[in-house]
Amino acid sequence: MDRFDTNGLRGLVKADRVHRDFYINPEVFELEMERIFGRIWLFVGHTSQVPNAGDYITTTIARQPVILSRDRDRKIHVVFNRCTHRGAQVCLEQSGNTQRFECPYHAWVFNTDGKFVGAPYPKGYEEGFLEKEKLDLVKIPRMEIYRGFIFGSLSNDGPDIDEFLGPMKKHIDAFVDRAPDGEVEACAGVFRYRYNGNWKLQMENQTDVYHIMFTHVSTTDDDGKQFRREGAEEDEAGKVKVLNNSQTLSDQWEKLPLGGHRHGHVYMGRFAMDKKNQGPVYDRYRLAMEKAYGADAEKNMTVETHNSIFYPHWSIQHLTQHIRVMNPISVDCTENIIIPLKLKGAPEEMWHASLRSNNNSHSPSGMVMSDDMEVWVRCHEGLKTQSTDWVVLARGMNEKFGDTNQGTYESGGTSESGARNQQLAWVDFMCNKD
Repeated sequence: MDRFDTNGLRGLVKADRVHRDFYINPEVFELEMERIFGRIWLFVGHTSQVPNAGDYITTTIARQPVILSRDRDRKIHVVFNRCTHRGAQVCLEQSGNTQRFECPYHAWVFNTDGKFVGAPYPKGYEEGFLEKEKLDLVKIPRMEIYRGFIFGSLSNDGPDIDEFLGPMKKHIDAFVDRAPDGEVEACAGVFRYRYNGNWKLQMENQTDVYHIMFTHVSTTDDDGKQFRREGAEEDEAGKVKVLNNSQTLSDQWEKLPLGGHRHGHVYMGRFAMDKKNQGPVYDRYRLAMEKAYGADAEKNMTVETHNSIFYPHWSIQHLTQHIRVMNPISVDCTENIIIPLKLKGAPEEMWHASLRSNNNSHSPSGMVMSDDMEVWVRCHEGLKTQSTDWVVLARGMNEKFGDTNQGTYESGGTSESGARNQQLAWVDFMCNKD
């Protein structure tokens, strides 16, 4: 009997705990690549990363190298980064602008839409061979764009993007609608780095309020305040008080709203201790928003969510204005790509402050990510021991919501409901072979 047949996989996830093989077993990881990352919608990039004809970026989805490009007619394409001749990757630069892609092995050439242009010394082939063969760079099976966010799927089957995102589309809308011009823009490059731990450790961490007061104690000043996350330096708000010995702050953490939806998507509400933003820069931002949205300006300016986590591998952090992409490399290695996003039409001072915040928190040496990655690596190494087979995620088990991952739930505070919702989705995807 296969140890990881349907019953074996279901046995890894209990109501309030998971087996350590859920995180550290290479065979389980390979099944995840096939049944989760090989089938559902994944984040590929943002249209603003390729604003001009000929622009491209290279990335991976489900460990497969792809090229995201904009052709001469300004259409977006996502193709596998693999020459149709002998299999070499045709582009190794992380980003750039080109008229054509040329394979370094035998100089086969492809347009930026992936179409095959030609090969050197064509007389070496049977007459008509190059014309009749299907030699274009192969497009991924499905690609969709929603408000500039580009998604891809390696499967021809499955739910469409609207069904898969479900209520989480509103989280994308809320982020983009904070921009006076109604668009966000990736115009500052990316951070890219790896840690030696399983991808699910990080996904589950993003709605883990319980760890903030302990893991990130080094990021606060003597008064318990963390670095600025929102607004410009000239404005008064932005620094979050995350530590305090008083019961009042502890109560505020417990009131933090959490929630989630089908397919493993989860979110964390905005910190209750955040001050309302104000100051001269914010006043200019307000005027720009009122001009753009009229009576809806105040609603659009209000940030209600800290993190929006889209299963299985990416998230939006709303205050620091970035996308975090978490690409599994192996069972014990995960690549992070941090993409800062500018609110188009907002004051430049807000954008500069956002970049400083991202440098402080989510760069390779940033205070928050260095704390978190250290813990994830320790978790992965600790799970290899013969200590105990089970990881306990029992906080908030007294909450009442369904256990079939078929709808929306609401939770709060230091509950581990977000991790449990992701694990229910994991069981659904892993055990549904169709």
